Amino acid sequence: MKRWIQEPLVHFVLLAILIFGAHQVVTSGRSSSERTIVITQAEMERLASLYAVESGSLPTEQDMRAIIVDQVQQEALAREATRLGMAEDDTVVQRRLAQKMTFMLSDLGQIDPPSDDVLQDWLTEHADRFAQPLRLSFDHIYFSSDNDPRMESLLTELSEDPNMNWRNTGDPFMLQRRYADLPDREIVRLFGGQFLEGLQALSPSEDETWQGPVRSALGTHLVRITERADARMPPLDEVRAAVLQDWTEAEQRRRTAEEINTIVNRYDVVIEGVTKN
Repeated sequence: MKRWIQEPLVHFVLLAILIFGAHQVVTSGRSSSERTIVITQAEMERLASLYAVESGSLPTEQDMRAIIVDQVQQEALAREATRLGMAEDDTVVQRRLAQKMTFMLSDLGQIDPPSDDVLQDWLTEHADRFAQPLRLSFDHIYFSSDNDPRMESLLTELSEDPNMNWRNTGDPFMLQRRYADLPDREIVRLFGGQFLEGLQALSPSEDETWQGPVRSALGTHLVRITERADARMPPLDEVRAAVLQDWTEAEQRRRTAEEINTIVNRYDVVIEGVTKN
């Protein structure tokens, strides 16, 4: 018996049996794990929260059963599709996975608040995003013709009685006759750029009086500017929240782009038909 145990062939067979047995234990555990779908309490709370956000109310017990059944089916189908290799070369799946990876990278790390110097530099570099436009409040009387003979006499009457029944003079107008705190871009949208230029050409010292005529894309107008706020660049303290949000979003995009580039650089990229220089 002792001699038989010492035979090299026996040693080899025993070692093979041990290795095979260990492999079976490992693969059996792995296979069992792959066949197990676990819905944790944390996952159920997440699903319930999503339901509440979408429906506006907490799920009932029946709702939760339906949610869990749907989640189990989704997980089972996803695993089966992966087992069958369906995710390979699938553009939609690849795009979805890439999006999820991008979202994950965007959530990594806390961005420390920038200093006032950083925010001031950002405000200066992106002044067009925070500049406050010209804003005007005005009344107007509309004429469809550029040469309406009533305009000159009406201006004289308005100079003597600025609050005469001006709303019912001129021609019918499809929009408003009085506008308050209108930004320059909105004036252009409603009346055209020529009208804005005409308003800007009016002397501020003549505000509160009727002036004109001012031409627009719609016709001609007599105008009374009642309030004027010139375009200006606000100080940092006035727009700090907006500047901070803009800077933070840009910084997050920059960091995400760096993380993506780091991941891409781990791979050798070969493009068929393109020769390296």
